Amino acid sequence: MKSLVFFFFCLVITTNTSSITNTSIASSLFNTKIKICMYGFWTVFIYNDISDPISVHVQSGDDDLGNHTLALKENENWSFCEAITLKTLYYAHFYWNSKTAFFNVFDDDLSSRYCTPFKIFRPRKCVWLVREDGFYLGDDLTPFPVGWTKLHDW
Repeated sequence: MKSLVFFFFCLVITTNTSSITNTSIASSLFNTKIKICMYGFWTVFIYNDISDPISVHVQSGDDDLGNHTLALKENENWSFCEAITLKTLYYAHFYWNSKTAFFNVFDDDLSSRYCTPFKIFRPRKCVWLVREDGFYLGDDLTPFPVGWTKLHDW
């Protein structure tokens, strides 16, 4: 039994808990390589639902995902293991024409209130929808407005 516990401990310690993967929506939803995470495996999506392109810059304390320009219906997404302390935080700067916005796109409060509920051994997701009137968060890509909560204005 001690050997098994030691093996599991080594496996967890050697797993990179801040890995970021940018993938297309199809591979993120259907072919995601799920890592062994101590608490939760997450994918966050940001969809542009504005006819003009928008720019998005996502960061955390450890990772800078860079600037991305999203055309209508395009998305930016990344996956990661949530910290056991539940202190994982990602924030984003959004730019659309002369408008800007800056806010957290993932933290414990957002994930527990608006995103996929916890189920053991199930990947979870948060989905942001950027519209002309503001920013909406939900747990899946459903037809607007069902399942979406407006959290921010431009």
